[in-house]
Amino acid sequence: MALYDNKHWLLSHIRNSFITSDDSGMCDVVMVCDNIARQIPVDKYDCYPGIEQDEEDDDIDALAQSFDLNSDIQFGLRRHRSNTAQRLEKLEEEKKKSANTLHIKWVDNPVPLTDEERARLFPEKDINKIREEFKIAPRVSLLTEMLAKCPNMPENPFKEYAKLDGNAHVGVPVKKYLIFITMLSGDSRKYPMEVTIVNWAKVIDLIGLVCWKCSIEHTEITMKDSVNYYGLFIAEDDGDVDWDFPCLNSSEVVGKFGFTYLALVERDKSRHHHEESYPLRIEGLSQPQVPSETTASSTRAQLQFEDDLQRLKGHMTALEAPLFQSFNVHIVNKVRSRTEVYLEISYDKLEMYPAMQPHASSGRIMSGRLWGSRQKAELHSMDDVVACDLTEQKSNGRSSFRLVHYQKREGRRNEESGKFKTRDFEAKTSLAIEIVNKVNNILDVRQSSRRKEYLEYKERKSLRKKNFNIGPR
Repeated sequence: MALYDNKHWLLSHIRNSFITSDDSGMCDVVMVCDNIARQIPVDKYDCYPGIEQDEEDDDIDALAQSFDLNSDIQFGLRRHRSNTAQRLEKLEEEKKKSANTLHIKWVDNPVPLTDEERARLFPEKDINKIREEFKIAPRVSLLTEMLAKCPNMPENPFKEYAKLDGNAHVGVPVKKYLIFITMLSGDSRKYPMEVTIVNWAKVIDLIGLVCWKCSIEHTEITMKDSVNYYGLFIAEDDGDVDWDFPCLNSSEVVGKFGFTYLALVERDKSRHHHEESYPLRIEGLSQPQVPSETTASSTRAQLQFEDDLQRLKGHMTALEAPLFQSFNVHIVNKVRSRTEVYLEISYDKLEMYPAMQPHASSGRIMSGRLWGSRQKAELHSMDDVVACDLTEQKSNGRSSFRLVHYQKREGRRNEESGKFKTRDFEAKTSLAIEIVNKVNNILDVRQSSRRKEYLEYKERKSLRKKNFNIGPR
């Protein structure tokens, strides 16, 4: 404490404290040139070594300044605990450990045990006897016993639908649905099951896949042995079933429907064998033979009915045309080589991309690269699609159809320009007719400017052909 009476020591201590405790370094820059302790006169009674030395000797003489003050872990705003508090905490921890520990003093037994008592407390096991018993009757686990009791375990009736799971396929178009299981109880019913299925599967296949997943994930449900006992209904995102609409047609393709949330509902036992179609009966055909006027009127009624039925089918086709649908067709290239592609058509776009062929040979792949027949994915807006016509019907049950679309390209002056390009496809006759009708129905509804431009161009071209006349030589 005697050093606090020395003003030179105090000034040097304060100066060094500021310099060492400042992390920014500003105090060192400001105070390094101002040594106030040297500016104060020194009396003969003031004893502080190193004041009369020059600045050049400060680095050499270790006593020119006070000892360097190094900041330790207790420096700062946080106040560390004292040693007494730490010792008290250690004592508390030791008391807690000792309370949970039972100490037993080991002492020798004053009364020694006899050999009989020792043999009874610690019996010796005969290893050979145990091995012989194991050979006679080997030990088996409880699971092995249960499997042995039930050799003919019943197979899962929905096992065949597992191959349609979209998670097991690579490079194949799939559809993802969130399906609520109405047979569940409690909070489990509120959470949908995520099911991924290939795009070409039917609704009945989707029902079978959902039943297969339910039989594995929800073993508390007793599933019936046929998919005809269940149906898929449209549902809301909270799990409420929309009973205003019937269940999805079991024979339709799942790629036709764009619903995200569906619900698996158990059908009534008395109606599980009914189909979704409704047969119509013509009363005039079942009547006995009558005079010619009645026969003629019944014939006219039948023809009128068939006409109305065809018209109704046309209206239904036009209504279903904007729905998304995927088709598996072959595109015909310039060198007449065919490439399998998926043609996906919806109201606002047309997309095609090549199908994955995992078993294609290396020679076929090299030939495709050599001749440039390797098909790339394409995406076109339905405003750029202008025509779709059936071009050829073959004797082998297949037909060709042509798709015309507008190909855009950027000019040198950033002016949009392009031309009409054609794409030839080949598929089954029924599938080709369905695609042509679907595209034409969408084009009739949209009536884009590109289509009007193409129709005008086609009309001008036909007029030029009619006016072109070759005279006699």
